[in-house]
Order: sequence, then structure tokens, then C-alpha cells
Amino acid sequence: MYGTQQRRQNHHHIILNSHRVGIIGGGLAGLSTAYHLLEKNPSTDITIFDQYPTPGIGGASAVAGGLLHPLNPRGKLAWNGLEGLALANKLVNAACEFENDVVLRNKIYRIAMNEDQVTKFQTTANQLPEFATWLDQPSSNSSSSADDALKLSGDCKVLHMKSYMKGLWSSCQSIGTGTKEWITLPEQEEKEDIGTSNNNIEWEERLKDFDTVIFAAGSGLFQTSSLLEKEEFPIHLVGGQSIEMTMNDGDDDDDKILWNAIICGKYVSPMIEKNRVLIGSTHEFKEEPMTPNEVEDELKTRSYHFASGVWDNGTIDRITSATRVQSNRGPYGRLPIVGKLKDCRHHPNSWIFTGLSGRGLLYHGLFGHNLVNMILEENTTEGSEILNWWRPKL
Repeated sequence: MYGTQQRRQNHHHIILNSHRVGIIGGGLAGLSTAYHLLEKNPSTDITIFDQYPTPGIGGASAVAGGLLHPLNPRGKLAWNGLEGLALANKLVNAACEFENDVVLRNKIYRIAMNEDQVTKFQTTANQLPEFATWLDQPSSNSSSSADDALKLSGDCKVLHMKSYMKGLWSSCQSIGTGTKEWITLPEQEEKEDIGTSNNNIEWEERLKDFDTVIFAAGSGLFQTSSLLEKEEFPIHLVGGQSIEMTMNDGDDDDDKILWNAIICGKYVSPMIEKNRVLIGSTHEFKEEPMTPNEVEDELKTRSYHFASGVWDNGTIDRITSATRVQSNRGPYGRLPIVGKLKDCRHHPNSWIFTGLSGRGLLYHGLFGHNLVNMILEENTTEGSEILNWWRPKL
């Protein structure tokens, strides 16, 4: 017992005095981990490896809808939803110190389409009055044909993902005395995934000078010729495509639900540009992605009943796509995968943070915080059963 405690104290002392951390992936998971490491130990040297030259211009995090709220798809509070919301807002506030337009809206509407949902959403409003308000008729000018909605406000927000991630990286760069470096992977690797090495540069060579390595990317970790083996984790790779549209009526009154975010299975979310919205997203398990016509048909069919005004008055600009890592459903729902990797061939002190999927904004702060605590204490059982839900049962 004493020996284990002494080793942890020695490990913690080493980290607090000199620690070089390599983070593979500069999306929500990687940036949250970097921020919490620097907050705990400002002298940490951080290097982020990413396919893109700056944060927020590629990957699943960059094309997300930007909807920050603590509810699950059934309209109930998600596991640790309030703690996740608080820690996410802490990161949002840090990003806002360096970037404008991080927060696009301060409310989100969850439309009720049947009596069962009405009852559930009314219960949520009664239980969580600090951010949930039940509206019988949210707006006579709404683009939705539904009359009832749960309005999420308070700490619930719509974020511009590019501005948020750029601001969060700037915040990381401002903390402490350690070096912060963003390394863009060679161009030939961008065409594949971040684990491919067409120019024979071995990841072991890249990572050999780091004390700790954190695999914090998404699908690139697991796709063909990649860094980690997908079969070793309880995950699926899920394709997602969304549609960006320009509205033609020219009215962007902030009081209209149309210009705020609407969730009802699919979502409609305002973009940073005036009169533009994002509709998403498809959920694709097949190897071949949907064609543009199939994407339009799928999203229109699934969203027209609550966003007819968007489809009737909008013009499609482009379709965005990304592949997400979706974890299998466990006893606490779909939770991210965090923890220490055993026998990783790339580095002896390797950790993982992936599988944020559709709850990336809610959980990136919480699980980044938990992971950093595990790393600093060299405690692979932090949170025990909950955080280690993904490991095989012995």
C-alpha cells in the first residue's frame, strides 16, 4: 500500500516539474485535454498532432451542430449532464476571451411531437427550472408545425465550432510557461487517415521524446492502416452528413424559433452567417456514403414536420460530411472511452480519449477533466466502473 502511494507521489512530482505531452487529435477531446493539463500543471509542454493546420477547420468536431445542452434524446437529464454542462461552459468562457462569435445563441428548442413527449418535457421543465421552460405555443412565427416545445436556456448554447475551437487553443497557448506546438501532419497523410504513413515516418519516432501520449482523435485512429485496432474497443464508425442552407426571406428576428436551434430527432441550427442554417445529420453505418440526393431526401423527410419553413424558403448551399466514433451503449448510456492503453505499440505511457460522438460538447470538458486527473495521479481506475465501462470484463 505504501509502495503504491509512494510511486504515485513520485510520478506526480515528476509531472509537476517536467512533462512533455503529445496529443494526437486537435478536436474537442484533444483541446479539452490540453486545457485541463495546462490548468493543473502550467509548465507542461504540449504538442498537438492534427491533419489540419489550425483548429476547427476539419474533422467531426468542426462540422458539428454546436448544440450544448444536458439532455438525452428522450428529453431527460443525461448521465452527469449538469456537471458536463458546467465544465463545458468553463471552456466556452475561456474561448470567448480570445474569439468573437463563439456563442451564436443562448437558447435551444426541443419540439414535442406527441403526447408522451409533452408529458416527459413538462416533467423535465418542472425538475430543471434553471434552464428548462415549457412552452405551449412557442411562437406564431415559428418555422415548425408543432405547437409545444421545451425551451433550453441558461447555460444551454449554440456554438460556432470553428471560433470555439480556435479560441480554446488560444486559451491553451496563454496558460503557463510550457511550450505549445501544433504540428500539421504531412500532406500525403491527410488523404488517408492520421495513422497512415505513406512516407515511412513511424509514429514511434514521432512520439519517442514525449513522457505521455494521448490518442484523442476520432475515426482516424481506427480506420484502415491506422494507429489503433477498432476491434479492441466497443465502438462503431458512423458517417454523418449535414446540409447548409441559405434562407431567402431575409428576416433574422432572434425571437423567432426559426433563427434559434430546433431539435426533434434531427436538428436545425443557425450558422454564423446571416440567414444561414445547418440541418443535420444523417446516421450512416454503410461503407458507401449516401449520395447528395439521398442526404436531401433523408433530412427533409426527418425534419420537414418541425422545420417546414426552412425547406420551403431555403436554398441548399453545400453538404458537409464526417465520420464519428460512436461507443456502444452501456449501463450509463453512450459514454466516451477514456483511460490508459495497455501494451500500446506506439508508446509505453499511452492514454485514450475518443467516442464523444453526438454528445461531444456536453462531455468533452467532463471527460477531459477526468482523464487529466487519471494521468496526473497515474490512476488507471479513476472513477472505477463508470470510466472503465469499455474495458473487457475479467
